[in-house]
Amino acid sequence: MNLQEKIDKNTILHYVESQAAHYDDDDKEIVDSYSLSFSFYNCHYYVYVKRKDIDQNREYVLLEGDSELFGSFESKCEGELWDIIKQKCNDFDIWKSNL
Repeated sequence: MNLQEKIDKNTILHYVESQAAHYDDDDKEIVDSYSLSFSFYNCHYYVYVKRKDIDQNREYVLLEGDSELFGSFESKCEGELWDIIKQKCNDFDIWKSNL
C-alpha cells in the first residue's frame, strides 16, 4: 500500500506491505507480519512488525537500515510512532481485503 505520508518534519512513511501471511480455513489471507518503509532524516529504514505484537499492544519492532540514527529511529518506532504503525497495519488489512 503506497502512502508517501509525511508523519512529522523528519519522518516519511513510504509504504506498508505484507511480509508473511497464511490462509485460514475459508481461504482468506491473514497477515502474520508487516513491512513498513520509512525515511527518517536522510536515512532509510525497513520496520517489521508482527500481527501478534500489534494485537497484544507490545511495542516491539525489528528494524534494518542505515546505521546512522538507527537507535534513535528504533526508539521512535517503539515509542511515539507505535500507534501510527499499528493504525497503518490495520489500514493495510482493510485495503487488502477490498482488493
